[in-house]
Amino acid sequence: MPPHRLASLRRRIASYTLEIWLLFAGVLLLQGLILLLGLNPLANALAEGEAFSKRLYHLWLAGTVDLPLLLYYSVTLASPRQATLVMRWLNLRTTRTDGSPLRLGHAILRSLVMLIPFEINHIFLVWFSSPEGVPTQLVAQYVIVFGLSGLYILAAGRSPLRQSIHDRIAGTIIVHASA
Repeated sequence: MPPHRLASLRRRIASYTLEIWLLFAGVLLLQGLILLLGLNPLANALAEGEAFSKRLYHLWLAGTVDLPLLLYYSVTLASPRQATLVMRWLNLRTTRTDGSPLRLGHAILRSLVMLIPFEINHIFLVWFSSPEGVPTQLVAQYVIVFGLSGLYILAAGRSPLRQSIHDRIAGTIIVHASA
């Protein structure tokens, strides 16, 4: 049994939902800044009447969305507080199942697995769209992305340690910070 009181599933879902909104705002700010500075190669190509490849588009998403999210989660979870900003606000932290602190490698692994639905969404946005960028497989995209997200929640709800898939793979649990 873990040495600390486990976070409830409701609190975990609230934390994750609030975190997604916070990170969405952060990504929008980053994208806006890059656009204002004229550093967005996709916008620059469109402004010059040029096309850009789907590969470049996917690399752009990886570099300006996926990588910042991976860094944010990995660094905050491996920090001395072992928590993201929202987790700190909700008095939660991530720990190893034995109660020991997360190391950066475990935080990266946990974050990579947790972000799989985001990357699947990007795959659909990039590779399953018309040449004009209009998504062509929205139903499949939503079924797979939301289905996988639901599977993550179901896994946490059915686990005695309330571990989702990414927690099980990385050997982590979410606990109350002041337990």
